[in-house]
Amino acid sequence: MSFLDCGAWRRAGLMALLLWHLPAVADSALTLAEAEEVALARDGGLDQLRARRDALGDAAIAEAELPDPQLRFGAMNVPTDSFDLDQEPMTQVQVGLRQRFQPGKTRSIARERGEVLATVQEARSQDRERGVRQAVRRALIEHAWTSGAVGLMAEQQIWFAQLDDAATAAYASGRRPQHELLRIAMERELLDERQVELRQMALTSRAALSRWLGSDAVPAAITELPTLPDPGPPAVGVERVAAHPAVVAARREADASALQVDLARQRYRPGWAVDVAYGFRDGEDADGDDRADFLSAMLSFDVPLFTGNRQDRRVSSAAAEERGRRARLTEVQRELLASYAAATARWESLADRIEVFETRVVPSAEANVVATRQAYRNDVVPFDELVSAEKALLRARTRLLRLRTDRLLAQSDMLYLAGERP
Repeated sequence: MSFLDCGAWRRAGLMALLLWHLPAVADSALTLAEAEEVALARDGGLDQLRARRDALGDAAIAEAELPDPQLRFGAMNVPTDSFDLDQEPMTQVQVGLRQRFQPGKTRSIARERGEVLATVQEARSQDRERGVRQAVRRALIEHAWTSGAVGLMAEQQIWFAQLDDAATAAYASGRRPQHELLRIAMERELLDERQVELRQMALTSRAALSRWLGSDAVPAAITELPTLPDPGPPAVGVERVAAHPAVVAARREADASALQVDLARQRYRPGWAVDVAYGFRDGEDADGDDRADFLSAMLSFDVPLFTGNRQDRRVSSAAAEERGRRARLTEVQRELLASYAAATARWESLADRIEVFETRVVPSAEANVVATRQAYRNDVVPFDELVSAEKALLRARTRLLRLRTDRLLAQSDMLYLAGERP
């Protein structure tokens, strides 16, 4: 077998280098869907948002209830000379109940506002879920890129090792000059340096995955780039961006601010309270009859007369908050649409570039390597041209892998922004 051929030896060496350079692989590699579910189950931020949603939902129900009634006990008109409860006719022991009623539609508006705020947290939890999926996908894609790049470098390293063996034998017999051996050694050192860099990148991508999956569940090497769901036509995606959870959250926050304005306006209406009391009297009146007990009932109202620095200010403050939320909603919509347009442009442009590399650049580089190897065997081309052809093929394959990686990253951004089609 010629030292320029790349067959079983090359594949065996590739696997050996992958196993040696990267950490031990997990017992069972997760699929992309399984990795996403593991990350969602482990994510504390998602649990926090859901707990906040539940808390606001319960608080909304509580806001619709009346304040607790007040129960009063006491004694009235007790003579201070004897503290005798039956000495004076007006002395009484009183028990009363007081219930306050909030002004206007305060309770119903407060409940509606609480329910809207709960939907804000629900939308944020959905946004968080999309964000977790996107982060896991990007980390897996980058991890696959480093594994693939290491494989390409390992394949090139094997070829240079075979070339080194053949060139050493040829030099010993006087058929090849010494500078070819030195050039091979230099190229192998450069490949080693690049592999060190890639190993560091692999550790970084693995750490990013460990953040979501835990270190035990992270695969050491991914042999292929993952397959993501089809984002669909970009025109349809633009429509789906309008329903993005971040947009929904911003819109519902603005709605909650509008309800806060209505809530502040209720302060112009009077609150009121009902008091009912029963007074027990002891002793007898002048005729010898038992003294009658007393029943009292009162109705009290707030009198909102001075509203300039209280009610007016509250309404003005709530209205300003609503304007800010509406402006924020517009800004969120613009940001997401701009991000989706940019991701779509990258995704489409990279598809064209990938096609160029797949149909023209890489095949040309491969054909050039085959021709250069044959020419070198026949002493038609110099050694430097052979090395340049091999390096050009490595660059083309590495670049193609990077383009595919970048397109998947753009696709993951599109899926985060527009969501996945049902």
